[in-house]
Amino acid sequence: MNRRFPALLSLLALTAGLAAPTLKAEPMTVKGTVVDASGNPIKGAIVRIEPGVTGGMVTVKTDAQGQYTTPALIDMPYYASAWVVMPFQGQKFCMRVDSVNQEGYEPFSPRAGVIRNFKFKLSGPIPDGGEYKYFGGEARLMRPGWDESDVIKWTESRVQLTLVPNGPLADGSKGKTLVKTTELGDSFLYDIPLGSYTATAVEIRKDGTRFPLLMGKDKAAPQMNLKFESNSPYCGAGYSRVSSIGRAFLYVARFPK
Repeated sequence: MNRRFPALLSLLALTAGLAAPTLKAEPMTVKGTVVDASGNPIKGAIVRIEPGVTGGMVTVKTDAQGQYTTPALIDMPYYASAWVVMPFQGQKFCMRVDSVNQEGYEPFSPRAGVIRNFKFKLSGPIPDGGEYKYFGGEARLMRPGWDESDVIKWTESRVQLTLVPNGPLADGSKGKTLVKTTELGDSFLYDIPLGSYTATAVEIRKDGTRFPLLMGKDKAAPQMNLKFESNSPYCGAGYSRVSSIGRAFLYVARFPK
């Protein structure tokens, strides 16, 4: 048994070394596979076949080989998407799965039969999610309640965060240190792979000078933990196109004068 992915043991059918059979399209149906980042099939992934012009979404799940087949559809435009329930640190996150190519995000008719394959990833833009929508999570920088120093003005300074993983990421893979910097006028950080991190912060002013920042919601500290919360108990329901990773909050302030 592959023990590198403890968070996904209930989801993965580990068939290393066995090539999945090639699927053949059949009229009026959609078929495909859902695999993890290493190419292993994901059992129980949710595939949604969403009508482009009316209601009546079709939802199916993958089998032990990570494969799915829809019931017979009617001849109309559809979109396909895939989702995985990701257990992580006592929570369950509904994670969008990437299509293996751009074609997978485009509408299709099932008349001649369609193949739509998906591969899980923890970061990168969601092509049909809209602006600032990513497979990774989002963090917002806030002013803590104990801060009595000058307020950081987002239009005049950027904040650079260094995020060090506290352990494996949600899919069991080894995380890497991230360095992310806000844009002027923005207090958000985007596309952080689902995991737990230790954060430290530096203010970068317009003239390029850099100043270490204090962190913490309730009291000042040189660092704080970043942890995501799930914001939805449902997966595969509705018409959302983004993962259910709740926004994380990080509290930053200047050193008192």
